[in-house]
Amino acid sequence: MKKMTFIHSAKKMTIACSILAASVSFGASAFAFSDLKGDPAETKINALHKDGIINGVTSDKFAPKSSVTFAQGIQFIVSGLKLSPKPDAGSTGTVSSYFPHVNDKAWYASAFLTAKQNGLPLDKNVDPNAAMSRAQFAHLLAEALKTKGNFPVTMMFFNITDGDKLSKDVMNNLQMLLNTHLVQLDKNGNFQPNDPVTRSQAAAWIYDTAQFAKNIEAPDDSANAPGYNYETDINVTKAAEGVNKVTLTVNNLPNPGYGLVIEKIEFGKDKTATIYFNVTDPEPGKMYPQVITKGSAVTFLPEGYTAVAKSVKGTSSPAPGIK
Repeated sequence: MKKMTFIHSAKKMTIACSILAASVSFGASAFAFSDLKGDPAETKINALHKDGIINGVTSDKFAPKSSVTFAQGIQFIVSGLKLSPKPDAGSTGTVSSYFPHVNDKAWYASAFLTAKQNGLPLDKNVDPNAAMSRAQFAHLLAEALKTKGNFPVTMMFFNITDGDKLSKDVMNNLQMLLNTHLVQLDKNGNFQPNDPVTRSQAAAWIYDTAQFAKNIEAPDDSANAPGYNYETDINVTKAAEGVNKVTLTVNNLPNPGYGLVIEKIEFGKDKTATIYFNVTDPEPGKMYPQVITKGSAVTFLPEGYTAVAKSVKGTSSPAPGIK
């Protein structure tokens, strides 16, 4: 599998700085862009413009099909997800001390520094005028989303037809974005990871991700309520490149009528994936042999996460073996 970098897979663009600045400067106008008719992201773009997140390349043109540069893309992500400067995070120097090709006085300089302080994995030699690929933008967007806190998501594995073009880290983040419905594959299961991300696509992803971030909630208090101490086993095996299959088993259930359901998965910043499960009761009116049995359920996790099982009625169990 080829490892993607933020420099070699990017196409160079020559866009005047004044146009770049106009594309992401703050301040919204009262009218809609004139070149968005029929664009699927028209409503979302206008909403972001109204909120002062993005502007057009001119006063009335958005250029939805134009490619997004790193300068624009980083500003989109930092502004759209409201990332805050964190000088106490150790990134207190000038932006050019971290990214030599970023001018300290450029309109996008503060966005790059904020991205650095929030842990976004930008290549040191990133060219702010280079076009961002769809995979690069999605990867950084997912990393920005993770800074908003833990959030539950039930993971299923998406077979990405052109997934062999993705690095492990990008694949993990893309699986998360697909499971949260923040990005989609085409009808053939392709993501076109190396294609430049357009301004329309980037704006739509920013809008949806920002809305998702607003709704991030802490786990239900019932997950921490006292209850049954189930005996659980977690078996982790490699399912595909960058993806692990997790089989959760609850032992010593009273009879075969009891079942097991995975309610949600919460991904922590410490690379822990907490699998919340519930043991379902037997169907009323049915007779079951009174024999001790087991219940199992399967889910999928990005490679690198440690699985922990937790009943919504209490108990937890760390996963041995593969991470």
